[in-house]
Amino acid sequence: MTNDITTLLLVIAPAALVVASNYFVLRRMIESDHHRRAVELRVHTHHDTLKIRLHAVEQLVVLMDHFMPSEFVLRHARGASTVADLQATLLDAARKEMEQHLSFQLYVSVDTWQLVDGARNSLVSLINRAAAALPPNGPALNLAKKIVELAQAEEDSLSSDAISALRKETLRWFA
Repeated sequence: MTNDITTLLLVIAPAALVVASNYFVLRRMIESDHHRRAVELRVHTHHDTLKIRLHAVEQLVVLMDHFMPSEFVLRHARGASTVADLQATLLDAARKEMEQHLSFQLYVSVDTWQLVDGARNSLVSLINRAAAALPPNGPALNLAKKIVELAQAEEDSLSSDAISALRKETLRWFA
């Protein structure tokens, strides 16, 4: 009987060692493969997200360029005959342009988005201040001139600051 148990142990022990070693080797291979796939997925996702983020930054830079007061007035001043008409046209255009770009805030930092939003608010404030200094029924050209005059008097432009922040943020993605 002892002989049978010894024989049985001599047969089972190597088989158990083979099964255990196979288990650990397979487990390690599966973990390694899982890790490799996770890294590949992260790289692929980062690549796709980077394209979207770059597009968003590009569009926000264009928006900030559009929000430069002289450019903004030149693009939207057509058709308005009075100060009040031009003011309404400009404010509506600023609102619509910003609404079209709202989703891009997902792809930039909160601080950068606040600069973008601040540039829009600065433009709106500038338009309203210029309009408040003129009679509402005056010629629209007077408002356009006043906006450009006030913009030139203000040395720093929030649009330029926002563009600079967008550029810095983009450079951080590649650092």
